[in-house]
Amino acid sequence: MTSLVLVVAISYLLGAIPFSLVVGRALGVDLRQHGSGNAGATNALRVLGKGPGLLVFLLDFGKGLAAVALVARLADLDAVVGAGWLGSRPALAAAWVATIAGTAAMLGHVFTVWGRLFFGSWKGGKGVATGAGMLTGLAPVAVGLAAVVFAVVMALTRYVSLGSILAAVSLPLSLLALHFGLGIESPPPVWIFATVVPAFIVWTHRANVRRLLNGTESKMGAK
Repeated sequence: MTSLVLVVAISYLLGAIPFSLVVGRALGVDLRQHGSGNAGATNALRVLGKGPGLLVFLLDFGKGLAAVALVARLADLDAVVGAGWLGSRPALAAAWVATIAGTAAMLGHVFTVWGRLFFGSWKGGKGVATGAGMLTGLAPVAVGLAAVVFAVVMALTRYVSLGSILAAVSLPLSLLALHFGLGIESPPPVWIFATVVPAFIVWTHRANVRRLLNGTESKMGAK
């Protein structure tokens, strides 16, 4: 079995694969020179079109999901439980390991070492697709509710950034609704991540927030 440190390293390196830049380069386009200049799925959709944009989203989403559902399971859970600092119960320790692995993948997406080595910049995407993939592996119902929020905001405003921010903000509210309304429990690490991630998403979208406030944010579909 693999140590937790190695699991974190693998998850980060997986998350750090800048699929938008890879797909863009394959099509002869440097996304950093077009659209918003961001190495994420939204800019890939805007610049490269629906097919490549959807491919980038699915690959970025898959990074987060794979870190939680596959890489995290490589951890030596007996050693983690024995150490005690992630809890003495296997289920709780496993939830912590999965959350930590998914967080590493999300950070890798935002701060990408592969982007630095092969594309000249640490700057990756904004973490929405990879974070959604991670949380799908941990709290799929809450992610489904967040997806509804995103879809409604997009339909009403066509602002991807606003939809992403409000979907992230809805996560802890969804967990609360599931807890008190349906009795669906989530482990502590999921609560912690779902509470922290909205602030992180707002931070990665800080330039978008300024443009939203100034009325200069681009709408999806606008040239």
